[in-house]
Amino acid sequence: MSAIPKKGRCNFGFGSIYQRRPGGRWTIDFRGPSGRVQQVVKWANTRQEAQEALRKAILEAHLGKDEDKGERITFGKLSEMYVTDWAQVNKKSWKTDVGYLTGMKAFFKGRFADSITSQDVEQYKARRKSENVKLSTVNKCLQILSKLFSCGVAWGYLRLNPCRGVKKFPEQPFRRTRVLDRAEEGRLMTAAGPRYLKSMILIFTNTGLRRKELFQLTWENVDFKRMRLFIKESKTSRTRYVPMNELVVEELKGLYRIRKDDGLVFKNPETGKAFVDVRRAFYGACRRAGIKSLLLLDLRRSFATRLLEAGADIITVQQLLGHTSITTTQIYTMTDPKRKAEAVELLVEKRTPAGDDLVTKLNGLLVNHVFSVN
Repeated sequence: MSAIPKKGRCNFGFGSIYQRRPGGRWTIDFRGPSGRVQQVVKWANTRQEAQEALRKAILEAHLGKDEDKGERITFGKLSEMYVTDWAQVNKKSWKTDVGYLTGMKAFFKGRFADSITSQDVEQYKARRKSENVKLSTVNKCLQILSKLFSCGVAWGYLRLNPCRGVKKFPEQPFRRTRVLDRAEEGRLMTAAGPRYLKSMILIFTNTGLRRKELFQLTWENVDFKRMRLFIKESKTSRTRYVPMNELVVEELKGLYRIRKDDGLVFKNPETGKAFVDVRRAFYGACRRAGIKSLLLLDLRRSFATRLLEAGADIITVQQLLGHTSITTTQIYTMTDPKRKAEAVELLVEKRTPAGDDLVTKLNGLLVNHVFSVN
């Protein structure tokens, strides 16, 4: 089980544990068949022991004290329960999980959930790789599979999560590192046909907004006086303020003079509603500009990379991008090899010619003489 501590409480989706004060007794909290259960665990001295107490309590609440008499369910049934009882409640992207689960159910068809072993999971992992699926996609499937089995353990349908010990593929080799350089940016802005696309490209590269955040931006969340945007994050449901530089301020003021309404900043001219996607128009502009292998998401990466190269610290970049983890920010950033070479050169001691050294010494003597006379 994994958890995210929040105000002393560790939440697991199916239940939680917490201490009322540091060093105090652990309390378990979950919803059983008869309602909510909150119980102090006197024997639990560590977080791990409290987690085990939570698991056993949930198991007993659903199946009774004899764990061996629990109902056996198939992997397909557990998958359906995972979607309805956990994913739909806890994940905005639960429909994506449904898509991934289709292939998993085909692989484990007819198998009881408690009969699936770590070896079976390794075989599934190998099968997906042999199908030339992206390794990042395989890792995403393993992540969903592990959470599904964790729910099964918590609900009492199996004792152990068979994904424990199954390693994901290293992600570094296939992480994208593409950024938009300044020369490409000029050609892209020239090739971008619709006014809205030019504006979006400029704002993406100068604010680092997510695609959905820009599409849903309204004029009431544009503060020209304080030169900032109010953003309700599309992925985490948190809020943040993103500063606007002069380029963004002038671009948005120009759009506002044209639009003269208080709704969405960008409206699809065909539907009058918020944009859903502009990738087709973006890729067309890239093609006309002679720019290859550039994705819309790469503009966000370009924003982060340019900030770091300009001297911004990574914590500031993390906050501007709206990341909850600095690890995610590191994935987005990519320093130009030329910049790296220039940085290393800073370590080389700068030596001056012998004649210059002599002049420096004489100047020093002259300054000392002046001050000694005064």
